[in-house]
Amino acid sequence: MNRRLGHIRLVTFDLYETLYTPCEPIEKTYAAPLLRHGIHVDTQSVHAGFSQAIKHMRTHYPNYGFGLMNSRQWWRQVIDMTWKNIGVPSSYLGNDRLLTARESLIDRFNTSEGYKMFDEVPKVLKYLRMRGIKTGVISNMDEAGEKVLCHMGIRSYFDFVLKSTTVGIQKPDPRIFELALSAVGVPAYDALHVGDSKEMDFDPAIKVGMSARIVSRGCDAADLAARYPDQYIASLLDLTKIV
Repeated sequence: MNRRLGHIRLVTFDLYETLYTPCEPIEKTYAAPLLRHGIHVDTQSVHAGFSQAIKHMRTHYPNYGFGLMNSRQWWRQVIDMTWKNIGVPSSYLGNDRLLTARESLIDRFNTSEGYKMFDEVPKVLKYLRMRGIKTGVISNMDEAGEKVLCHMGIRSYFDFVLKSTTVGIQKPDPRIFELALSAVGVPAYDALHVGDSKEMDFDPAIKVGMSARIVSRGCDAADLAARYPDQYIASLLDLTKIV
């Protein structure tokens, strides 16, 4: 049973898989330009190649290359590495048509073209505004994240959007949560953070004294929310029952 939280004055959200999700599997999107140019690949290998590329870039150039390169350069390397990982020859990657396709791929995820918002998001944001509760975003993201919010028409609901590439700090570092609290002058005990990850969202928020919930949308979401109501919610709509 959901227990209502008293005195919540601020609710912060993660972005990816919390407010929105890709319109289609990433591997399908990354394979499409290759298929259009006659390079035959299967989505399973693209998924593996993308996972390897992201892991490499996050390890060697964390926070979208903060201090070393801009985020567009970072994503160019992710795309090139993904395609190389699945066997696309380096000589092909310099082809003008593929270079153009690579830029279009980056642009796609700079807007709502690449993502779809979860259906309940507008209703929840309107509810929080009606209650006079401040809202914000705390996310490991580059400038694309805020652009997507603008394209989706929901940026105006948020009092702030705290990007890891702006402050040079990434979750799960608790300092990024402390910066968010300072931005609006709300103490941790009056704030709630919602995200999709225990490691990246729930644990660090709890560590700084905030309340927190993990939104789980898998097949076991309802069971998790019922068994651990102080940790999980099955939909953002559940916030209207606890705040």
